[in-house]
Amino acid sequence: MRLVLRRFPRALAGLGLALTLALGAIRPAAAQDLDFGYVPAPGPGEEPALLVTPARAVKSLHVEIEAGGKTYTFDQSNLAAGKQLRLSWKRDTAVTEAQAFVRAIFPDGFVDELTIPIEYSYAGQLSVDLSRASADLKAHTLTVRVSAPVQRAEITAYGARKATLDQREVEVAGGPGEITLPWVGDASTVVLLDVKLHNEGAWAGFTYSPWFLDIPHEDVLFDSDSAEIPSSETRKLQATLQDLQEVLEKYGDVVPVKLYIAGCTDTVGDGGHNQELSLKRARAIANWLRSSGYDKPIYYHGFGERLLAVSTGDGVDEPRNRRVLYMVGANPPPPSTGIPSVGWTAL
Repeated sequence: MRLVLRRFPRALAGLGLALTLALGAIRPAAAQDLDFGYVPAPGPGEEPALLVTPARAVKSLHVEIEAGGKTYTFDQSNLAAGKQLRLSWKRDTAVTEAQAFVRAIFPDGFVDELTIPIEYSYAGQLSVDLSRASADLKAHTLTVRVSAPVQRAEITAYGARKATLDQREVEVAGGPGEITLPWVGDASTVVLLDVKLHNEGAWAGFTYSPWFLDIPHEDVLFDSDSAEIPSSETRKLQATLQDLQEVLEKYGDVVPVKLYIAGCTDTVGDGGHNQELSLKRARAIANWLRSSGYDKPIYYHGFGERLLAVSTGDGVDEPRNRRVLYMVGANPPPPSTGIPSVGWTAL
């Protein structure tokens, strides 16, 4: 199953890992605002169900599920982060497809809207646990855990503009437990892998995204101890804005593109002050991009003196260290990019 995402915000330099659960009751490790799963093979008497787990608090959640010509509507308010909802609809063994429309409003005003196609089977149980999935970027393999034997896998690799880069069926003959799947396609161009696993009586699917992009740009040069964007520097932001729009054109229909802005400082001044200053710089850039028409999700964080472009001693006025980094991906920058794991703030 592929998730078809439509996100409306209130707002290849390095490869990272982004996992989106397509089925089963196990929450994945991916850092999305909402994590989804479903029951791929309802047991005797069990109703099909969509599983929704907010990664952060949700003010209101509206879900419409269409199955067998009927619409099932669910509304929930004030959901706590990590609280899983199970939304079930009528069991009908003649109906094995459904579509869910999800609209979530978060306390900060951010609105997420997603359309999720769902396919399931009453034939038998097969589920995928992505919570401990691991990828070997050199060997181009992906390891996941499954609940039952798997005989074969259909794997499709998508690139920019959702172009199909490769599509093949491979023999697996593994499970239950860990199975290893090949990473189909050239790692430098693959944006999304769509995987469907099969055994004699059931199937299970999931998507996996290795895509992460560092946006090359000309650094905005802030004045010392200032987070105000000099008017002479806005031309650089205009160029970055154009680059971001091109990224959306190429990748926006394949994965949910999120922009991450990292603010940095030089080593002049107190470390705590520089931490706050770098946060203000990142927020200033984020606000400029939003006010200039960039309407996709933006997250920002201040790293203070932790990400020096030029290594210096303490108290050195180095303009090249007073900078901001721009990164896009379906999830926050992974540690392999050199960016520490932090709690990013949504604009």
